[in-house]
Amino acid sequence: MGGPGSGRFGGILTDKCEDYRSVDLTWLKRKGTLDSWGWSTITWSRGGEVRSSIQVKREDCGVRFRYRARNQGDEWEDVNELMPFAYTRTNFGGRRRWFECLSCRRNCRVLYGGKYYRCRRCWGLRYKSQYEPAWARPLSKAQKIRERLGGSGSLDELFPEKPKGMHWRTYNRLKRQDDLLTDRWATMTMDWMDKLTG
Repeated sequence: MGGPGSGRFGGILTDKCEDYRSVDLTWLKRKGTLDSWGWSTITWSRGGEVRSSIQVKREDCGVRFRYRARNQGDEWEDVNELMPFAYTRTNFGGRRRWFECLSCRRNCRVLYGGKYYRCRRCWGLRYKSQYEPAWARPLSKAQKIRERLGGSGSLDELFPEKPKGMHWRTYNRLKRQDDLLTDRWATMTMDWMDKLTG
């Protein structure tokens, strides 16, 4: 299975989170995987072709991951690991569930897969936005809002219509955020261009 930087932890080169397969605890909960005690399959595709898959199964104290993997040039091997749950208290008496990374024991919501599934820090990963210049970050955030609403993300197009089932309050909040972000992006871009031209 492998992946960018397969088999290494915290290497010299810094890869982006978006370049790796990931398993998000919040996504598993939303899909009902944490309510079922049977095996579920997660697949990653490119161009309609399945490139990779793993099986996951809820257990009493965590989620079991089962898949085949290898480092580049090595033999395939079966991986069967239990990703334990960790819990932290919330402000109102409840508790929040996390994965506990098997390498560093840190609490994390998302595990990233090379040969093994570990936290972002163990893989030495950074978010794509961390590579962006400051003036481009508001643009990226606005594009994500538009994509979330079913749009293309382009600022050249009108703000997307409210998706069916979304509350108007949520839609209006996202619209206000988009307005603020696009204004900030325009201002920061103009300032950046002024500096370039002296």
